[in-house]
Amino acid sequence: MRRMLVLLVLAIAFGCAVWAFRDPDVITTTLSRLSPTVAFMLLALLGANELIKGLRWAWYLRAARLPIRLFDGLTSYLAAQAASAVPGGALLSARLAEEHGDGQVRLRHTTPPLLAQGLGDLIAVSLVAATGIALTAQSSLQFTVPVGGVLVAVLAVAAIRSERIASALTQALGKRRLTRRIVPAEEDARRTLLLLCRPHALGPGIAASIFSSLIAVAILLLLADAMTLRGLGPHEALYVHGMTMLAHLLLPIPNGFGTSELSLVGLLNVVGIGFARATAIAVTYRALGLGFRTMVGLLILVLRYHHLLVELRRRPVAAPASAPALDFAVEGQD
Repeated sequence: MRRMLVLLVLAIAFGCAVWAFRDPDVITTTLSRLSPTVAFMLLALLGANELIKGLRWAWYLRAARLPIRLFDGLTSYLAAQAASAVPGGALLSARLAEEHGDGQVRLRHTTPPLLAQGLGDLIAVSLVAATGIALTAQSSLQFTVPVGGVLVAVLAVAAIRSERIASALTQALGKRRLTRRIVPAEEDARRTLLLLCRPHALGPGIAASIFSSLIAVAILLLLADAMTLRGLGPHEALYVHGMTMLAHLLLPIPNGFGTSELSLVGLLNVVGIGFARATAIAVTYRALGLGFRTMVGLLILVLRYHHLLVELRRRPVAAPASAPALDFAVEGQD
């Protein structure tokens, strides 16, 4: 059943990736204008960004005190990028991390790190966006967006740590027969979340998210310099990336389809890049990231988790039980 689920996710991911590349002319024309040096730098930055994100995921797994090695956490993240085009594809990293738990780790243990990672990302991106707003002298009203992001994250952490909310949720689940069996899993998940919502657990994750954002800013700078005469300033790229990621995280659209591209185009236009060039940058940025993550994810998935895709060995067939008379005859011959 789990193998079929992985195959289904990958099939949907492939379809979404094809849909994302439905207008390849814009992408191929744009990429043909990039020099080999710029292309190599882009690939290096994309690889470094995924490595940082993978180590961040591995850190959250370790902070949850799960028996999963750092390398195993890293590969579970990288392999899950095969489903990065699918809304909710990040859940695949939780499923793959379960493979390294020696039978002691379940999804109720690996899913809370995803939530903690999302809260850490929201805080980190809000700080990046606020810095960009300040450095580019934008309207002070725009500070309400990153401040709102931090408040959402802080309130979520407070709700997770609240005993009153936890007991109310447990009582509500215990009242119905259908949800009563969820209570032990909910208690396990909350214990894990309590470990992850401490400053010493969230702090390194937030730092990794900020570092990842700075790499994404460098990618934007490279693309803008290669595709426009004006280019982007570092402060402008910081502002554009921070606000784009906030829109991606705060708007309730699965996987941010459409919101990231539209906000990126709009913000690039705000800082002075024309609509046509801004659209080309946004499409190329999205296509490069999605294509790179999908290819790396498929490679790691096939190399490290091929047992989830195919049966490498035929299941042993139990030999038919021997008749008692035959057993006795054999014993008599002995």
